Amino acid sequence: MPLSKEVEIGFVPPDAWGKYPFWRRPLSWFKASPSLGRILVVSSFNLQEYHLTPETIIRECDFQPPKLPDWDEKLKLIEQESYQKAKPAELENMDAEDPELHNQWLKMMGLRKVSYEELFIMHCANHFNFIEPAYFIKEENGPVSYSIDKTSHICSACLEFFNIIGHQFRKKLVVPCPGAVLFAGMTANRYYEVLRT
Repeated sequence: MPLSKEVEIGFVPPDAWGKYPFWRRPLSWFKASPSLGRILVVSSFNLQEYHLTPETIIRECDFQPPKLPDWDEKLKLIEQESYQKAKPAELENMDAEDPELHNQWLKMMGLRKVSYEELFIMHCANHFNFIEPAYFIKEENGPVSYSIDKTSHICSACLEFFNIIGHQFRKKLVVPCPGAVLFAGMTANRYYEVLRT
């Protein structure tokens, strides 16, 4: 919600990351991040008069990915030992969620030829590409990783937008997830530059 153009400034308290049942499991990444315990402030205007310097600037861009992984390449990403060590313990506990929620999500996204388990692999591979980039462009300040799928196959892009995942990189190119499109009005399948100041 704070990313919405209609919200001039928004605050996200630390306990908000685990409140919504459908996003509780994916947002478990927050618990393992340097942002744990911090209040997120998202503003559409400059906060320097309040003596606050932005940590991150998010803006639309015209990026087009030079290469996207196929299914086997996505599987290889999440099979890596570094991914297995990085993921939160509760991330894969799908039994804690109502399977009907998964079916509703697939229908809402118009995904008829993919199971929720397959979609979950796509979600995880996308997140991991921002931890240990396999798909990226090179710039003078280092690799710039990018989202490796379209909006309907992305989950919890806020993790990349707010540097919960990929905080070690100065720049990322992120496609919004369905939630960011539905609730914040971000443009589906459009890349956004996420620049750490």
